[in-house]
Amino acid sequence: MDFDDEEEEEVDVDSSESDDDRGLRRQALEVDGEPDFSVGPPMDGFEYLRRVAYEARQTPDIMRAENFDASAFATTTATTSSLDNARRDEESEYSPPPWAKPDREWTRRTVGDFSDLRVHISRALASISKRGVERLYPSNRDKREWEQFCAETHEPPLGALLAMDAVTCAHLLRRVCRALCKHDYESEAADGKDIFTLLRWFHALSARVDLPLDADTEASIRSAMKGVARGRASTKSSDDPLIPHLNLAIAVGGGYFKQWRGE
Repeated sequence: MDFDDEEEEEVDVDSSESDDDRGLRRQALEVDGEPDFSVGPPMDGFEYLRRVAYEARQTPDIMRAENFDASAFATTTATTSSLDNARRDEESEYSPPPWAKPDREWTRRTVGDFSDLRVHISRALASISKRGVERLYPSNRDKREWEQFCAETHEPPLGALLAMDAVTCAHLLRRVCRALCKHDYESEAADGKDIFTLLRWFHALSARVDLPLDADTEASIRSAMKGVARGRASTKSSDDPLIPHLNLAIAVGGGYFKQWRGE
């Protein structure tokens, strides 16, 4: 046997094992040389990578956590579990009566149609001249005027959804959600104009609002779902004209935004 060949083979094996040991620390963008900290901030990408590599070399391969308190994670898990249980109890409390419970296939199809509606609005936003549309509606700097516009307009126009910006839309959606949560469904007037207007605006603004939702808007939709589910639970028969509108709102807030059981 040629000892030189054997030695070369052993070197290759050691090198291979060394590479494997590096694992996730293997460099994707390797650079030569040492960083020059005297020049201040890095002047180019290579200098930045040199500094990153230098800092990585100072980090030990194994770090030991002293006095590790695992109870903190247990508390977080318990809190999350308690919150989930509270939500399930709340949703069960306002479960729909038999005559108001929608068909699962209807809910699935409705959520799909709503998703398509959001796509159409997004395409319209990308293709129109915002300046031309904005002249017809309140300024996005004037939230009060937009609030009044929504209160006085029973059928949300597409032009309004295209004219408002993302911040205005989220603001109006949160406002509508608060109204839906506080609404007294059992003393609803005979014509029901107020609640129908709120539900129409909820559907329209939900189709326009940007994703991902911020935490405040998510919480507002959740509160709206609680109010809408409470209203649906108070219906007396399948002839109630509100039922289709309430089911549509819950399909959007629950089935699409996942803030309630989508049924």
